[in-house]
Amino acid sequence: MGIKPQRIDNLIEYLDKLVSEVNLSEHPDAKHNELLNVLRIEVIEVLKIAFSEGDPIVRRSAMYGLSKVGLEYSFDLFVTALNDPDEHVRGWAAEALGRLKDLRAITPLIKALADENHYVCFNISTALKQFPPEALLPHLTRSLQDSDPQIRRRICKLLGEIGDSRVTEALITALKDEEAGVRYESAEALRKLKNPSSILPLIAALNDPNHDVQAVAIMALGSFGDTRAVEPLVAMLIEEKGHRHACLEALRNICGEENLGPLFELIHTTKKLISNTSNQILENIYLHHKKSLEASNA
Repeated sequence: MGIKPQRIDNLIEYLDKLVSEVNLSEHPDAKHNELLNVLRIEVIEVLKIAFSEGDPIVRRSAMYGLSKVGLEYSFDLFVTALNDPDEHVRGWAAEALGRLKDLRAITPLIKALADENHYVCFNISTALKQFPPEALLPHLTRSLQDSDPQIRRRICKLLGEIGDSRVTEALITALKDEEAGVRYESAEALRKLKNPSSILPLIAALNDPNHDVQAVAIMALGSFGDTRAVEPLVAMLIEEKGHRHACLEALRNICGEENLGPLFELIHTTKKLISNTSNQILENIYLHHKKSLEASNA
């Protein structure tokens, strides 16, 4: 067809102008409305053909146009466009599906969360949030078993943003995922949900092999204010120097500054014990070395 992007834009602009004039008319004519709808359908068909035949720039214009004037006539094309080579096309397709709110779009949108482009994934997540939680959440929790860790990670993030506590158990299970990124987003989502049932799993996450997962677990426990986290956080503060400041802030949130006197005393005592122990070891080394020299000179 060889249609140019500017011609597509002009066509959409002209159609929008006609729609506005009819809508502003004091006495809208049924015949005019019918003719306008026929014209709209023709424009949609032209845009679909342009999309199928065009280069990336044409496909962008056609996709944008269809998202504006052909929403309810283009579901299948929007789903197909989620796999388009062009990121702008994929992003607009996701946005259109979110506005359309057709429940059939949930599964392909979740699969599209594997997209490497952050702009596209933002649009996909935004689109998924447009669906009713009752319809969306079962799909999301089931997809936490997807073989793609990128999808699992982004679902955990999305669940935290949605903020529905009904997904707490699914997120707790995701805390044991083999991928550190999934465990991190799961802990972060649990932090946002603040469901008391996640306290013990988050305490267990303090022993996660990944530093970042440990860090978000500390922040989550600090935000909960549950005293069950005091002992493991104190132990971590002493044992893990890299998390000392974060543990201190979490304990301050849980206990209050006025109750941290024993903790500061423990820190001081521990530092003194470390110093004394180190000096004792060095002294033992010195004495052993001295005895060895005396024996060799005898």
